[in-house]
Amino acid sequence: MAEQQPQELEGLHYLKELPQARPHIHETRRFPTGFLWGASTSAFQVEGGCDKCDWADWEKMPGHIVDGTVTGQCTDHYNRYEEDFELAKSLHHNAQRLGIEWSRIEPQDGVWDLDEVIHYRRVLQSLRRRGMKTMVTIWHFTLPKWFAAQGGWEAGDAVEKYRRYVAFIARELGDLVDFWNTMNEPNIYLVQAYGAGGWPPGVRGLARLIHVFGKLCRAHMAAYRTLHAELDGRGRAVEVGAVMNIITYEPYRRYSITDNVFIYIADRLFNRQFYIWTPKTHDFIGINYYFHYRVRYVPNRAAQFFYEVHTENREVSDLGWEINAAAIFDAIMSVTRYGKPIYITEHGVANADDAKRPRLIINGVKEIYHAIQAGADVRGYFHWSLLDNFEWEKGFSGRFGLIAVDYQTLKRTPRRSAYVYADICRENGLPHYLLHFVGHGVRW
Repeated sequence: MAEQQPQELEGLHYLKELPQARPHIHETRRFPTGFLWGASTSAFQVEGGCDKCDWADWEKMPGHIVDGTVTGQCTDHYNRYEEDFELAKSLHHNAQRLGIEWSRIEPQDGVWDLDEVIHYRRVLQSLRRRGMKTMVTIWHFTLPKWFAAQGGWEAGDAVEKYRRYVAFIARELGDLVDFWNTMNEPNIYLVQAYGAGGWPPGVRGLARLIHVFGKLCRAHMAAYRTLHAELDGRGRAVEVGAVMNIITYEPYRRYSITDNVFIYIADRLFNRQFYIWTPKTHDFIGINYYFHYRVRYVPNRAAQFFYEVHTENREVSDLGWEINAAAIFDAIMSVTRYGKPIYITEHGVANADDAKRPRLIINGVKEIYHAIQAGADVRGYFHWSLLDNFEWEKGFSGRFGLIAVDYQTLKRTPRRSAYVYADICRENGLPHYLLHFVGHGVRW
């Protein structure tokens, strides 16, 4: 038989019609019963109209956004959430991770907007009607303007103001939330806002970074205790955790002592320090995984944190980030030391033509399966992102969505990768023909 030529596919159902797609019968690599399959969004990045937070002013300042765009109406998820969740359900998602925009709930210090509370209740009820579990992120980088004006996380009463906000939304929304993220990627926030200075408040200084790190640790612990105090005893389990961006490292010079010592220090400071300083306040571990660094220690590069990252023409995303789905196994295994359930809360790629995303999903899910077989208690996977979105300082230049969004018409169109992921969600596992398909070079 002549070798089949690569071809383009519009949806996963075509895959099953390929004559060589399933040459042998193999069992699906099944995931545990009750495993959560879904996607993630953050409020500011998809809702549109978030004009009461610090990023609303920051993005308008020249030079802050790479492509010069501002969020504006964004994807208008604020008004189109029913349509978006219906698409997610049709793609067999059984869970959704989403964010609450603090500046909508508390537009002024101590003033609560009950109309916005009603809005978010409707959003969560929309997911509940579709039988989808909800994971809510309480803080995802943006701060109310009044909070930022008072000094942001550097203010003396910042932790108490945050605890007050958490207590309010726990009382107002707690009956509709299954999992709580107290905060998203505090390590990334610290590096971007106080290390590189590329996010608000746009300052650089080690002393201020360390000070804010302490505040974020205290804020997480206060939020954890507040959520349990407000919600325990309501007849349903309360699960609270934080989401960390985990970077996997390997030495550029395998036998270099300095490279290996630096990697140990970098891993401890970036990946582990938050957990060290917030003991016993994590019911689960949330992992956001995007970055794999081959690191060479360079002692005279203090401005670049003493290292170089080497890619040597490896496959990268549209934003230049190396694609290394296999290393998610190492990211997972690195947090098993904490003995907690694990959720992959973000994993994705900026890829406008969708040529790389299907392989990333398949290979990433395969490595998660292997991690589970190795003893990791992984209970869910949320792909980033459900929709194309505003990617912070990158603007709209990175297309991360399973669902493509035309920013002019706001039309939603599921990408081919959405159908790949739909099949995984429906099967609660990785069908063998997907592995065979990727392994035999069929183009997407």
